Amino acid sequence: MIVILYNDCQKGVILMAQELGTNDLGTYSYVSRVYNENMRLADYQLPKNAENGEQVFFDTDEIHLTMQIDNQRVTKITIVTPVPQSSTYMQVFEGFEFGLDALGTWINTYHRSTSSHGHAADVVNGILADYNTTKDNVLTVSLTRAK
Repeated sequence: MIVILYNDCQKGVILMAQELGTNDLGTYSYVSRVYNENMRLADYQLPKNAENGEQVFFDTDEIHLTMQIDNQRVTKITIVTPVPQSSTYMQVFEGFEFGLDALGTWINTYHRSTSSHGHAADVVNGILADYNTTKDNVLTVSLTRAK
């Protein structure tokens, strides 16, 4: 006889595993919620709902942000900025960094890319941050689940 004990704590763990995902960054509702909880700039809040496919959320002079969403799961987040030292870029990136609980070495990765005007990448908590800074100082950073 097998007895399975189920309580609210286990329910929370199962729900969180479903939200986070092992092959993606999590459900769109999860990613947008945790990002928005860490985003102080009202103009850069994500909507609560989004369609599947490649979605453009911000397209300003400072930030071009897209997400690839498949079956309501975020597989890739891409941020492009011509001003990588701007506080707007920093806050947008930190919305994901803090929201996805991926604090760690990414600030060093950012500095390696922006100071060398080249490529740098690191994984924190299973999330790959892939940076590339052009000679013209345009930074592109993509967040995906590390494979």
